Amino acid sequence: DSSVAHPHPTRAMYLAFPLLLAVPPAPTIKLRNGVEMPMAAAGVYQYNSSEAYASVSAALKVGFRLLDNALDYLNQDGVGKAIKDSGIPRSEIFIETKIPGCGNPLDPAKASSNWFTCYQDSVTNLQANLDQLGVDYVDLVIIHFPPMPSFITRSCNDWSGGCQMARAQWQAMEEFYHAGKARSIGVSNYCQSCFECLDNATVFPMVNQLMYHVGMGVDPRGLMSYGAGRGVVTQAYSALGNTPWGGHASKDILEGNLTTAVAKAHNVSTVQIALKWITKQQVPLVTKSSSEAHLAEDLDLWSWDITDDELQALNNHKPPKFSINNIPSYACDRMAEAVVV
Repeated sequence: DSSVAHPHPTRAMYLAFPLLLAVPPAPTIKLRNGVEMPMAAAGVYQYNSSEAYASVSAALKVGFRLLDNALDYLNQDGVGKAIKDSGIPRSEIFIETKIPGCGNPLDPAKASSNWFTCYQDSVTNLQANLDQLGVDYVDLVIIHFPPMPSFITRSCNDWSGGCQMARAQWQAMEEFYHAGKARSIGVSNYCQSCFECLDNATVFPMVNQLMYHVGMGVDPRGLMSYGAGRGVVTQAYSALGNTPWGGHASKDILEGNLTTAVAKAHNVSTVQIALKWITKQQVPLVTKSSSEAHLAEDLDLWSWDITDDELQALNNHKPPKFSINNIPSYACDRMAEAVVV
């Protein structure tokens, strides 16, 4: 969450002159089917409905046009109300949402815990997103994480039933897409083995949302290059090194020597440096804040640039300690190697 307190040389200016808060919209990246997706999204993870309403209202006001949501965030009614009350035409807002992966007993939405009803649960959950958001279609819907067997076996495979569940869920996604209820479809936290479950899909995933931030290297686990090779756009969550289950950004990103030095050189914040690095990889990102000023800062990534040497240093940077929040997917792909030290 970029609302974490951190030094920001222009924050006082934003607060003193609210009219300066509006920032030009982010550029877009083209998905495989031609849909243009903005490079920066405002997220609502861990907000209740009223907090989501306030955050989305602020994000739309400062210029965000991509909103990242999920059924299991339990706050999409607030998001939908903010969209409606904004007065911005629906066609100008890119709505992204998620359905839970199948078979997860911890699913807060209690919508996907049954291992044997994956397809029907997915159909129900896809429609529930539209109903909660109060819209007829979304611009992108993704599967939040692989089926539950992948958490146990650390990969997607047939012998555990994981691939069968992934294919059943993807069938529901394809039908939703072909019905015109989603302009694009994708996944999140999918590693190579999970994509291989869908090799024979009619419509292959267009997006894979992964943890990605400074300190992970440019191609963690080879997932960035793998996705690019299959026409999948990677989208970054936990852009400040937040753990999937916590709200704390990485101290190495917020206060580290490298990000601090680069930020000082350009008179921006360390948060902006972290987000800028992601965009320099041609990776769209999700950020989050309850503050208009912070949101304006998070969106102001294209009016300035870092040098080639700074980019190389950020590319090569490794945090002092390797931990579980430095791997792209918490759901599969050798997570056991990432032991907190």
